[in-house]
Amino acid sequence: MGSVTGSGWRWAVLAILAVVTLAAAINRQLLFLVIEPLKGELGFSDRDIGVLTGLAPGLLAGLGVVVLGWLTDRTERHILLAICVVVWSFATAELGLAYTFSGFLLGIIALALGETAVTPVANSLIPDIFDGQLRIRANLIYHVIGAIAVGLGSLISGLLLGWVQETGFVLAFLPELNYWRTAFELVALLGIPLAALVLCIGKVNRRESGEEIDGAVYNSSLEQYFRLYGRVAVSLYISLALTIFAGMAVMSWTPSFIVRLYDVSPADVGFTAGLVMIIGSVSGAGAAALFMFRATPRLGVLAPRILFQITILLVAIPLILQLYASTAQQAYILYGLQIFFANTGLALSAHMVQSISPSHLRGRLFGIYGLVGMLLSSLAPLFTGMLSDSLHTYDRGLVMAVVFVSVPALVAAAGIMRATNKTYQAAAPSFELMR
Repeated sequence: MGSVTGSGWRWAVLAILAVVTLAAAINRQLLFLVIEPLKGELGFSDRDIGVLTGLAPGLLAGLGVVVLGWLTDRTERHILLAICVVVWSFATAELGLAYTFSGFLLGIIALALGETAVTPVANSLIPDIFDGQLRIRANLIYHVIGAIAVGLGSLISGLLLGWVQETGFVLAFLPELNYWRTAFELVALLGIPLAALVLCIGKVNRRESGEEIDGAVYNSSLEQYFRLYGRVAVSLYISLALTIFAGMAVMSWTPSFIVRLYDVSPADVGFTAGLVMIIGSVSGAGAAALFMFRATPRLGVLAPRILFQITILLVAIPLILQLYASTAQQAYILYGLQIFFANTGLALSAHMVQSISPSHLRGRLFGIYGLVGMLLSSLAPLFTGMLSDSLHTYDRGLVMAVVFVSVPALVAAAGIMRATNKTYQAAAPSFELMR
């Protein structure tokens, strides 16, 4: 593909990024689905699971995303992403072979570090290959792809687990592995062909910042940028990061509490939750597009921020109602509503970050945004697990823990975003990439 800039090539690059995003989601969702059999086999507590799925990998990947953001600005992005795909594939294979806490910890950290590259690379490439209104459309599409990928990742992981378990499939070179370990090894085998696909993107020329924003920003260093616009950037990063924090608490533990409370197998939860996430994600992005079409003429640059503030608060309602669900079907419906409202609010999150990020700093700014998000979100599974352990005497202790951790974060996210609306509106003319 090289540096060709035709319309078909642009969408082909977006399609490749979609495939990579789906592959990353399959790895992540597979891990969430095997929490209960993993605990049963190795005797881990909820706090141990919180450390494995959140704290340790999140902290280290948070530091790694800054380095990867820096590399995104200075290296060939397709090569960087291909290397990271290979890294996370080897890490996935290691998870299937680990039998100790430290073994799982090492594999999950490597998996998180590899997957971390997707955000800065994708959000650096999209503004360089799409202009103006087309960029908004591409960001909406990529957000939907990312959201659907989570649902598809859960669905595919659930189908894979069910198929391996029901057929008794084993790998000829690793016949001693049980069904969920074999599933990890099968997913890992996708790494090499996926890396080859990423290399097909080729070199993408970087858009000159001077075409997009004023000279002061164009010539600024990272330090000067934050001196000029730090309040706008940091408040946006924190608001989005708090939402990711709440989302991690919900998504990492919802499959587990459905398995515990309603006696559903991990494979069935993966399949049904995956369908729920796909429906909620697509409808949420559609609602966001409709809102933007109708509200932008009246609200201007504040439209995506106001949409975020309203819908993120609405996520809390079905989340709290999970405490009163009496069947798995009710739990799935409430989970779907959470996904719908969250994706409506977050559909243009990448657009909001891109719009205040000059191209020569974009990879690093997305790296810093990723750092803030990962540092906060890495705490969510741990806090939820610790709180769940302390509430173990309650039948719905895990659900209570998810609610207690998530709802305050959602309220804070909406409040911080609202408090800086006027500051953002004043600074927007210096940043807006749309023409």
